Amino acid sequence: MDKVRLFRDIARVKKQMFAMVSLAGFLAVGTATIIGHGFNFVFLFRNSIIAIIAFGGLAYVCGILYEKIVEAPLIDSYRAEAKQRIDELKTMGSQRMAMRVGVSELTPNMKVIDPIYSKEGALLVRGGASLTERLIKIIKDNNIQQVSVEAKRTIPSESD
Repeated sequence: MDKVRLFRDIARVKKQMFAMVSLAGFLAVGTATIIGHGFNFVFLFRNSIIAIIAFGGLAYVCGILYEKIVEAPLIDSYRAEAKQRIDELKTMGSQRMAMRVGVSELTPNMKVIDPIYSKEGALLVRGGASLTERLIKIIKDNNIQQVSVEAKRTIPSESD
């Protein structure tokens, strides 16, 4: 869940709700005033202003209800999801991941992720193989620039 989009959507819904309730009140009171008093500008203006204020207050109350009924559970679910992701990362501890390494940095016992081919397409090292001095020399002799190797990623503890 995208936090920025969530809050932007919540703010947009509140604005739309306020606008719709205020407009509906204005139209209802304006129509009732025209039916009751005709096109008397003073009555129409006064009642329309009162309608906008009254229905604006109603929209504000609707916004508070929206916060309690819809917004708070959405934010709580976002927080729970974020906490769950953090807990998952903490419990993963160390994890293996692919890392591109220059050939000059290769050392024996590194594990190759992808197969390595020569410029002509010949297989030099199969994927998943542990490197030896001999394999490193073959890779260097074939002018391979970088190799994907398995790296161990550790997640720092809270004391770090």
